[in-house]
Amino acid sequence: ESTAEQIRSLGRQALTLLTDVTKANDVNSMVDRTLEAFGRIDIMVPNAAFARGPDRVSMLELDSAVFQKVLDIKVTGTYLCVKAAAKVMIDQGRGGKIVTVSSVAGKRGSVNTLAYNAANFAVVGMTQSMAKELGSYKINVNCVCPGAVDTHRMDDLGRGDRWEQMANDTPIGRNGTDDEIGAFITYLCTEAASWIHGQSININGGTFMEH
Repeated sequence: ESTAEQIRSLGRQALTLLTDVTKANDVNSMVDRTLEAFGRIDIMVPNAAFARGPDRVSMLELDSAVFQKVLDIKVTGTYLCVKAAAKVMIDQGRGGKIVTVSSVAGKRGSVNTLAYNAANFAVVGMTQSMAKELGSYKINVNCVCPGAVDTHRMDDLGRGDRWEQMANDTPIGRNGTDDEIGAFITYLCTEAASWIHGQSININGGTFMEH
């Protein structure tokens, strides 16, 4: 609701829905209620993810149920949300924009992030597949891969020495902001970005530069 209030304060409309993105019925209901409220769907940004914490352990200590939950939310959630929205966009016949959200962890593996790496690498691959399938319908599909961004998701780390070290490891000397990620996703949803398709783009201050 806090995000919705920010939108409404700009004179725009917002609809908040509680949705379990791992369940097709929930996702389909979300899409249906959105259509009822606004009449059409032109953009989909699936951005649900498992909260940091119990998944950030060594592979040998990682609980299988936690591993599965990370994949269910990120991978299955992305699949269900894009599938439901793409069907609407195709029926509308006017194209659309889909921006998936991965991470630098979708480009490079690291210790104690097995489930997170698996989920985010999957989103990068899914983006390429979906782009090849949906391009003929004038639906652009791209992926953003953020690094360390100052949001509530990072609160478990605090903003002390580890946070500062992450900033210092970035060539430009700081971590990212939610405004920067939002602005870039917004750009990918404009006609100016319609020639960008099937890409997974790093936005991390240069920490990782892998393609």
